[in-house]
Amino acid sequence: MKRTGISLLAAALILLLITGCWDRQEMNELGIVLAMAIDKGKNNMLEVSCQIVVPSEVASNSGKSTTTPVTLYQASAPTVLEAINKMSLINPRISYMSHIRVLIFSEAVARMGIADELETFLRHPEIRPDYYVMIARHSKASEILNILTPLETIPANNLFLSLQNSAKTWAPTITTASDDLLEKMISDGVEPVLTGVQIIGDKQHGGNKDNLTTIKPAANLTYTGMAVLKKDRLLGWMNEQESKGYNYITNNIKSTTGNLPCPDHKDKLNIKVLRSQTDVTSKIVDGKPVIHIKVNNMSSIMGDACTVPISSQDDLKIIEKEGSEKIEMFMKESVKTVQKRFKSDIFGFGLNISRNNPKQWAQLRDHWDEEFPRLKIEYEVHVQLRGVGMLDDSILQDIKE
Repeated sequence: MKRTGISLLAAALILLLITGCWDRQEMNELGIVLAMAIDKGKNNMLEVSCQIVVPSEVASNSGKSTTTPVTLYQASAPTVLEAINKMSLINPRISYMSHIRVLIFSEAVARMGIADELETFLRHPEIRPDYYVMIARHSKASEILNILTPLETIPANNLFLSLQNSAKTWAPTITTASDDLLEKMISDGVEPVLTGVQIIGDKQHGGNKDNLTTIKPAANLTYTGMAVLKKDRLLGWMNEQESKGYNYITNNIKSTTGNLPCPDHKDKLNIKVLRSQTDVTSKIVDGKPVIHIKVNNMSSIMGDACTVPISSQDDLKIIEKEGSEKIEMFMKESVKTVQKRFKSDIFGFGLNISRNNPKQWAQLRDHWDEEFPRLKIEYEVHVQLRGVGMLDDSILQDIKE
C-alpha cells in the first residue's frame, strides 16, 4: 500500500510540472488563410492580401447565404510577415497559415525577385510547402483573389483544383509547389517556371455575389502561359505552343488533346494523348555538349472529320508522322524562344550534363549562361496510334452522303 501511495504522489507531482499545449489556440480565434497575394505597393512596400474563410457561411446549412464565403484582408509593409501581423489592426482573428493552397505574385514583384518572400514562408512553422505558386497576368495579384467562382465556393480551392486538373489533361499548364520552386532556384543547371493566371471578363463585378447568380459569370479565372524565371526573377512569358513544348521536353505530359490533318489534308482529326514518355540524354561531341531528346507518344483518334475513311495502315502511318512532326515543332519553338530570348535553362539541360558528364560540367558551370544559347539539341519523336475511340468509321460519312 505504501508503494502504491508513493507512486500516486509521484504521478501527481509530475502532473503539476506538465504545462499542456503552450501554443494552443481556439478555433473561434483563428482566421483560416487559404490564399495569399503579393503586390508591389507604394514607397517600396509590399501589399499583402489574405483570402480568409468566413466560417458562418461555409458551415451554414440553411441555403440562405447573406455574405460571401471568403473575405479579403490587406496590409502594406516592408516585409510579408510584417504585413500579415499588421492585418491584426482590422482582422478580429489571428491569421492561421497552415491551410494555404495558392500563393500569387504580381508581375511587378516577380520581376524584382521572390526569394525573400518564399524564404519567409519556408521558415514559418505553420506553413506547409505544398501550396501552388503562380503569377498574375494583366492585373494585380490581389484582384485574382477578389473573383468569386461558381463551382467551388471558396475561390482558393477553385484555383488549386483547376490547376491540378488542367496539368493532368491540358499540356500548356504545370503545377509548381513552393518546395519544388525553391529547389530549382538553388540548383545549378536548371531554372524554374510558373503558370500564369488572369481574369477573364469584368473584374469589377467579379467580387460581387451576382457573379454566382448567372449561368455565365461576369468574370472568371483562367490559366494562361508559363512564366520563365532566372533564379527568382521573372524574365517573360512563353505562349501556349511553347509551353506545350516545355512540358514535352520535361516529361510533364500526362494526357492532352490536339488536332492533326487527315491523310488527304482536307479536314482534321481530334487526337488524345494516352501516354507520353520523354528521355533526355547528354553526350560530348568534339568537346561540346549535345542534348538528345527522345519522345515516345501513344495516342488515340477521338474525333474523325475526314472525308475519306481511315482504313489502312498507310493512313495511320501518315497520321503518326504528322503527330511526330507537330510534337517536334512544339519542342523546337520552345527551345528556340528560351535560348534566344531568355537565355535561361528552364529545361534542366545543364543538370542533365552535370549528372551524366560531371567532368565536362565542371568546365561549363561557371559560364553556362553563355553556353546554353549555343547548345545543340537533337530530337527524336515516335507517335503510335492505338485505336480510334468508340467508333471505327466517322458517322459524318453517312451524313455527308
